[in-house]
Amino acid sequence: MDKKPLREIFKGHNKPFKVPLPYFDPTRARVCMECVGDCVASCPEKIIVKEPGQAPHLDFSLSGCTFCGACVPACAACGGVLEADRTGIDAVALIDTAKCLGHQGVVCFACGDACKDKAIHFLGMFKPRVDLKGCTGCGFCVGVCPTEAILFIKRSV
Repeated sequence: MDKKPLREIFKGHNKPFKVPLPYFDPTRARVCMECVGDCVASCPEKIIVKEPGQAPHLDFSLSGCTFCGACVPACAACGGVLEADRTGIDAVALIDTAKCLGHQGVVCFACGDACKDKAIHFLGMFKPRVDLKGCTGCGFCVGVCPTEAILFIKRSV
């Protein structure tokens, strides 16, 4: 992972990164573009979004992914872009230090408390950091953050 400030990582990006579904095979994404999106209705967390002509993505604003796998059989009817033998989500969380309350000296453990994988660690009572190897990309930290400081990037580790 490059050690750059977040503003450099996101510089030049007009749209936020759309987090792919778990089990997603990016080499078959073209099949997904024409799909009707049966995976959307299959998700018990209601976090899958499918826009016409695009691959579905995850919206973590209300919840995170439990990796229940319900989307896999729903996808099989449309072309099988989701593969149960693939693991995790091809994205990791990052904390925007300019927005994060902890990095501004305010005690806030919302993201750490929500992290089921315990991949968010704090320096003392402040400054949360994401363990990129421990982050599964589940997104449970996003909806609880009062300042929307959790961002996602494509996993490269």
